[in-house]
Amino acid sequence: MKPSKIILAFVICGLGIAQGAAFGQKSSSVFYYPVKSAFIEYAHTGSATGTETWYMDNNGKLSARYTELTEKSFGTTTKTSQVVIQKDSVFYTINLIERTGLKQTVHIDQADIDKWGKNPEEAWTNMGFKKVGDETILGKPCQIWEGMSTKSWIWQNFVLKTQVDLFGKSTVEATKIDIGGAIDKSKFEIPADIKMEESVINANDPVFDSIGKGIERGMKDLKEMFGPKKKK
Repeated sequence: MKPSKIILAFVICGLGIAQGAAFGQKSSSVFYYPVKSAFIEYAHTGSATGTETWYMDNNGKLSARYTELTEKSFGTTTKTSQVVIQKDSVFYTINLIERTGLKQTVHIDQADIDKWGKNPEEAWTNMGFKKVGDETILGKPCQIWEGMSTKSWIWQNFVLKTQVDLFGKSTVEATKIDIGGAIDKSKFEIPADIKMEESVINANDPVFDSIGKGIERGMKDLKEMFGPKKKK
């Protein structure tokens, strides 16, 4: 898996699909948002319903994504309350119900990060996505990229809408966006009572590359099994 594909894998999976590219090496602070700060609210519909609130500051050096979801399946209701806090290349995924967390440091080659920031369209294409149209969301002109059973609406590296059509259709769409406003710094603080585990992800590690290829094959197999059948 090419590093650009790894970056996009985080972009897509992080929001249930997350956004932007803000990964760096140990000595680097990498950020590619063209604005200093942003606040976006999202609505989740489909297999899981709820809200998501994303705070970004320092052009992407800091971000925090708070998610509250309810999912009903086979008579069982599951609730999720989570925050993912990113500080440069360090990510804290925190379960606010169980009060546990995982700290992950992500190392990706600087050249690949620069390439993503300067030419995100090439990164999407390398991931196997293709541009299928344009649409305006909340007054922002978005490009629509489709691939891996997913459509993403992108405006200046911000993902404003995502649809995943796998085991049913799920949608995450921005309902409110505020660019350039002041962000409360407390949103990026790690709660003191969280039991935190730690790991490091190195995009150049052959083991990680093997895992990435396995994920790609799995996504392809799932799409063939449960996606729309081709007419013979």
